Amino acid sequence: MLLYHNYLTILLLLIATSVMATKSEFNYEIGKRVLDLLRDYTDAPSKVLEFLSNYREKNAFPHGLEPQDRDIFFQLGDTLLTANPRLLLFYALENGAFAGNQRSPTFAHYREPGESGYRLDDPVQMEKMRKHLDSCIDENGHQIPCLLGPGESYIECIDNCTSLQRCPDEDSQQDCSAVERAEERSLCESNTKWCISYTTKTIPLSDDSPKRGYIPFTFYCIDINGLPTQTPGENAELGADGLGNCYHDDGITPVNRQVSGDYAYCGGEGIICNNTFLGGFTSGNYDPRYRPWYIATKQNQVPNWSEPYEFYTHNIGITFSRPIYSIDEEGKTIFTGVLASDYSLDGIASFLTNNYDGSDTIVTIVEEAEPNYVIASSTGITGVRKVLIEDNSKPCPEDNDGDRCMGVRIPISDLNEDIMEQLISTTYLTQKEKNFPVSELIPVRVDHDDFRGVYASHTIGFETKETGISWRIMIMCPVPVQDDDTIMPGDSMFQLLITSVSAGFILCVLQ
Repeated sequence: MLLYHNYLTILLLLIATSVMATKSEFNYEIGKRVLDLLRDYTDAPSKVLEFLSNYREKNAFPHGLEPQDRDIFFQLGDTLLTANPRLLLFYALENGAFAGNQRSPTFAHYREPGESGYRLDDPVQMEKMRKHLDSCIDENGHQIPCLLGPGESYIECIDNCTSLQRCPDEDSQQDCSAVERAEERSLCESNTKWCISYTTKTIPLSDDSPKRGYIPFTFYCIDINGLPTQTPGENAELGADGLGNCYHDDGITPVNRQVSGDYAYCGGEGIICNNTFLGGFTSGNYDPRYRPWYIATKQNQVPNWSEPYEFYTHNIGITFSRPIYSIDEEGKTIFTGVLASDYSLDGIASFLTNNYDGSDTIVTIVEEAEPNYVIASSTGITGVRKVLIEDNSKPCPEDNDGDRCMGVRIPISDLNEDIMEQLISTTYLTQKEKNFPVSELIPVRVDHDDFRGVYASHTIGFETKETGISWRIMIMCPVPVQDDDTIMPGDSMFQLLITSVSAGFILCVLQ
């Protein structure tokens, strides 16, 4: 009998090891599938932007992506979004121009080139900028002045934004004249990029500061070809399958804008047109040059992913950016601007939910860096909570008007609104405490009125080739147990246990 007990003890240890290996392999396969899906998901912006960059370099945009090429970009972008509907595609230039489009909801947006912050009491500036001051609208489509408010930012040129300096990246800062070999010196010079200079200013909070205006950022209804429209029955409505009418933000007033002026979109050199804002249903203040994704790309001069940040729409997301260049008459490589693509964290959560809807498997993505912000989860968690701007401790009311609220990111340790959030948080922190073991599963028990059981978990690191993304994927699978924690019949562990113990008993008898 002693021999039998010794044998059974050893056998059960072997069984536990075998079960753990089997389950670990199962989780690893799930992790590999998630890893492949995530790579495809994050590779899409890189491939699309590489295509757009090559398209531009082949002079397919007649004006090199200046405002006259806006509609060509809209159409091409809309075509690319057919295969990549989660993306938001856009370009931003050093002169302040911006154009882009997206699906779900479906619209385009555009900003004329130039600097906001022009003073309304300066007649010289106003002669040039009056057309911009008068091109803003309220929610009913009524014309209102484009006035900067206290605390809002604008770009101010240094040397009229014409003089060039070496860009701040390491290659451009290298002193090529110190390189002795001609071949290496030539390579050094070819890697040097040149940038214009400007600073970001902020409107003072005091009431006695001079009034300043801005160049509006306009959202457009578009038709099935990706072009701005205000013709009834042509609008590819916000997220709808059918076509409809274009309305202002009030949802009632039809858009019918015919603003005349010598806008850059018209062709420049004083050419006047009246269709720059055709289909424009709302407007606001936005300049891409002081946004974090643009600043980082100008600073580093390489394709990159941003860290998650608050979008203009108050959602939280990430941006993939790719610098673009032009060659001047002296042969210098001039940093011209950025091609970019956005992913919202809501979109990443939808991506996970769509792939694991109806599954017992829970997949959660968390930033590696402290404080381990949540990116998304297949449970629908987006890693963002909407809160009141004036008091971040209070949730945003459901009937908010959008201006009172902002998104704040959630560290994994702060997930606690329900039993599932608590389970995910506890499991990740347990994994982290054990230094994310590769060859074993970490079980976490849940005792709750709504759920009692054990989840086994496994994690895999995920990094992109470009800088900026370093995430950890956590896969959690339920392990069936009875109330007394015994393994339930029907589970693979139960079958393995029965088979192994039976074999042990036979061997014992044979002894």
